Amino acid sequence: AQGGTGANQYTQSGQNDHSAKTAVAIAADHGVSEKTVRRAAKIVAELAPEDLERVKAGQATITEIRRAKKEQAKEARRAENAAKVASAPSLEAVRATFATIVIDPPWDWGDEGDVDQLGRARPAYHTMSYQELLRMPVGELADVDCHLYLWITNRSLPKGFGLLEAWGFRYITCLTWVKPTYGMGTYFRGQTEHVLFGVKGSQPLKRRDAGTYFAAPRGPNGHSSKPVEFFDLVESCSPGPYLEMFARSQRPGWVAWGGEIQ
Repeated sequence: AQGGTGANQYTQSGQNDHSAKTAVAIAADHGVSEKTVRRAAKIVAELAPEDLERVKAGQATITEIRRAKKEQAKEARRAENAAKVASAPSLEAVRATFATIVIDPPWDWGDEGDVDQLGRARPAYHTMSYQELLRMPVGELADVDCHLYLWITNRSLPKGFGLLEAWGFRYITCLTWVKPTYGMGTYFRGQTEHVLFGVKGSQPLKRRDAGTYFAAPRGPNGHSSKPVEFFDLVESCSPGPYLEMFARSQRPGWVAWGGEIQ
């Protein structure tokens, strides 16, 4: 038994030495780094046999196969998220009105015309079309006097004004979040996101020294997560009770509605 074990160990050692020498030789022959060769070998080793055959036959590239696999995984997450959204209580079931509403719509990027934006892929969460957002009964959740904070991307600003009007709010001003790093973009790379501030009735702000921009790091809950500083700003400017729509987490003192609440 010991002899067998020793043979396996030496064999493995020999294979590793041979693999290392082969990687060095291939790298030298093709003018690339040894690290690149090893990474490519790892990618090939992870391919399913049927995918490897497609590559050999010239039916697909490794990049195309990996991209398709990644999209399949995203589709599974979208389906899971859509099920959560469907199981969330309806807005009509909330049966309350609020003096302040924050809403971060799950924009359908295709609906925004962003499908060809540099480096942008479909998000891994359930999205809604502009027409679906227009039909949401946001106005029914608003007090007679109410503040609305509507998150909007640079590309979707025109649609944001349409949503405010459909929900029964008049546009007052625009707040701008300055992010610490650049995002994507076909023309200019996005480093800002906006909040359209709308009012129903005549509710004034609680303070008179608030500006129209804030610089803050990205929020703690992943993609599209909004900064904590924004909610602190809202609470300092607008009265409760507070409602966050399409919330991802529960914030103390707020009613959170959405299918992604953790």
